[in-house]
Amino acid sequence: MGWSVKKRVLVSCCVGWGLSIIGAGLIPLLDFVIRKMVEQNVVISPNNDLVYKIWKDYPIPIYMQFYIFHVTNPERVLQGKKPRLKQTGPYTYSEKRFKFNITFNPNGTVTYRQKRVFQFLRDKSVGNESDIFTSPNPMFWTLISALKMESGEVRKVVKDILTLFDEHVFMNRSVKELLWGYQDSLLSASQKIDPEWFYTAIVGYFTNKNDTDDGVYTVYTGERDINLLGVIDKYNGSSVLPFWTTYYANMINGTVTVVAKLVINWTHNPWGVGSIQSQASSDGTLSPPYIDKSRTLFSFASDVCRSVAGVYNGDSLTPQGIKVWRFTAPLNYLQNATVNPDNLGFCTPQNNCLGQGLVNISSCQLVDFFHIPAVLSFPHFYLADKKYLDAVVGLNPNEAEHQTIVDAEPYTGLVLQAAKKLQINLYLEPIANITETENITKVFLPIFWLNESTRQVKVETSFNEGPGTEYENTGQTERSPLINSDVKEPSYSS
Repeated sequence: MGWSVKKRVLVSCCVGWGLSIIGAGLIPLLDFVIRKMVEQNVVISPNNDLVYKIWKDYPIPIYMQFYIFHVTNPERVLQGKKPRLKQTGPYTYSEKRFKFNITFNPNGTVTYRQKRVFQFLRDKSVGNESDIFTSPNPMFWTLISALKMESGEVRKVVKDILTLFDEHVFMNRSVKELLWGYQDSLLSASQKIDPEWFYTAIVGYFTNKNDTDDGVYTVYTGERDINLLGVIDKYNGSSVLPFWTTYYANMINGTVTVVAKLVINWTHNPWGVGSIQSQASSDGTLSPPYIDKSRTLFSFASDVCRSVAGVYNGDSLTPQGIKVWRFTAPLNYLQNATVNPDNLGFCTPQNNCLGQGLVNISSCQLVDFFHIPAVLSFPHFYLADKKYLDAVVGLNPNEAEHQTIVDAEPYTGLVLQAAKKLQINLYLEPIANITETENITKVFLPIFWLNESTRQVKVETSFNEGPGTEYENTGQTERSPLINSDVKEPSYSS
């Protein structure tokens, strides 16, 4: 005799209820199993073939794009007028990264060097490396900045030496020379007199950056603690940097003690969101899995001698349809120390803090032991005080073009897309007894901005004209016959 309808319903309910209990019990178990599988497969180890290859020889295409600023009115700048700028770019290079001298240590870390190799890509660029731009002369400004506190007699001698070697406020140089270096006549002569002090005669913003490494890294493999995967333990044998004026500023955010100190003592909430706990800094290749979107991600950038920060800014998708979390640079990453006291250590000297959006990086930018008066910002002074933007003509900051982003897969911590966007500026000011500078208005003058990206690049330029053409109906670009480290906050007149 068959079951009644009532019995069948009762049995079905019991079975469904039982399966629900079993399923609810399996969810934590499945989550545990998946987490263990992730942990076992993302640890940096030669035994993890796929992850190790990604970590050792980064396979995702990296592009370095440079947008160069051309000063169209150099003679008028010498007379105290605002610099007029014309941006041309991108000039695109492929970037290959290779780790070598790899040593696995018994404390769960691995030590290595990383070489970067750049190759110019004409098909992804708006012009050739031979394109000429008018730009401030870094050697000129480095030398007079170093000697500006000397007596008037010394500065007059310096002026005569600069004139003798044809060193002037501005220079005409190719893209290749600006970035990768050129032979400077004054340094060449000085090197013959004192080769120990003047150890190089090559000047360029990326000199010694191509086909070279930037130091010795020691990072955690994740073998002992998966939350430390890829986190920097030491850089050049030290857990702190030597460039800044406070312990906080000099942190690489790499060791466990540094992270703990940061979490406990970080009372200023410098990233502008609630209840933040910082994650330690990685080398940009791998991050710990199970990313917490409430925390700040850090990636150490040796070229600017500090960590680059990012806070969660929403979900995104890669071109392959993989869901990622997008992190962007927060407003107060480059905020004035009066608003964000944690940034006080980036003021060099400490009693001379720049305004929002600028950081003096001259302490870590050297030519023959002289500090280049270089200042870091986001492109086009994005997120910076308006006074810096108003001091020049030709900039147009906007989030879409000038925001730094990092897209990370939240479960594995792999960075699948990224775009680091930074601008290099030189500080120009009048120096007594240096005749050529005496009428110059103090200004932070953009040289170029870069976009180091893991996404496919698009060849596009904001200007159809090349260097040396008309600009905003101001007449022809000037080609002056003259053209061939402390950074202080200038006063801006209305």
